[in-house]
Amino acid sequence: MLPDCIRQNQDYSARHLQDMREALAAHLHGSAFCVVVTGSFGRHEASDQSDLDYFLIGREADRKLAPYKAVGEILSAMVAKKPAIGGPFSAYVPAEELVNRIGLDGDTNSITTRRLLFLLECEWLYNEPAKQAFFNELIANYVTENVTRDSIARFLVNDVIRYYRTISVDFEIKTREGHAKAWAPRRLKLVFSRKMLYFGGIIAAAETAGFDFEGKRAKLAELLQLPPIIRLQTVFGDQSNAALELYDHFLAALNDPETRQRLEKIDQNDRHHPELRKLLDDGKQFSRELINLLKHRYDPDHPIHEALLM
Repeated sequence: MLPDCIRQNQDYSARHLQDMREALAAHLHGSAFCVVVTGSFGRHEASDQSDLDYFLIGREADRKLAPYKAVGEILSAMVAKKPAIGGPFSAYVPAEELVNRIGLDGDTNSITTRRLLFLLECEWLYNEPAKQAFFNELIANYVTENVTRDSIARFLVNDVIRYYRTISVDFEIKTREGHAKAWAPRRLKLVFSRKMLYFGGIIAAAETAGFDFEGKRAKLAELLQLPPIIRLQTVFGDQSNAALELYDHFLAALNDPETRQRLEKIDQNDRHHPELRKLLDDGKQFSRELINLLKHRYDPDHPIHEALLM
């Protein structure tokens, strides 16, 4: 059984996802685009403290058909916190960009963020078949026909590692320059939810060992469409309980308005604040638990270990 806060957040997420789907279905028409949500709603970890990170996906040629305003008005009335202005969300994302622009100069931070969140922590809000079609295209781009049975989805591993390290580096630079707003909650998200996202991508790729390219695609589609917490449980079973208990402590802290307000007042110059320090120590133990899970499931000759190193 899942810890209390995780279960409560999953129930909250399920109710609100269904409400948003029904509201969009009642007002929108057409199949040329879909609406998806990432972040805490995409992970099924939302609470009344959560914002809504959504975007629209469609072909570039169909951009004019996308009802940006209607979607924004409907969803804004249902969730109080909005995405950051100028950020990667509440936007129209061409499928060609999302699926094909991986690597090199054209793969900007915003494109990388949308792609990896779409892959690792995404739920549909409107037009599930279109979301599934774009998702399958992206999986096929990560696992081509020349990937061998003995290997894993290594291209995906490299992209997941790159994303996680990029957001870690960016957070450090923002901290140094004094641009990291709500520093303590963001630091904790990096330690917990971003790490869970990263680990969830790594283990999904690890589980593709031994399959041909079609089997690898099917395994990724199966695992990556599960919320990260359920993905962890699916792969590791009860062995994941210790890690999830620690993750539950983190969610409980951010769920509580008073605790969250206290944390939001802590900046990078007060890293030893007792409340923050306790959660960061939990984060270190969370990392240890994830490392143990990786070691116990995958023997030393498993290709995931080499892929993480080289």
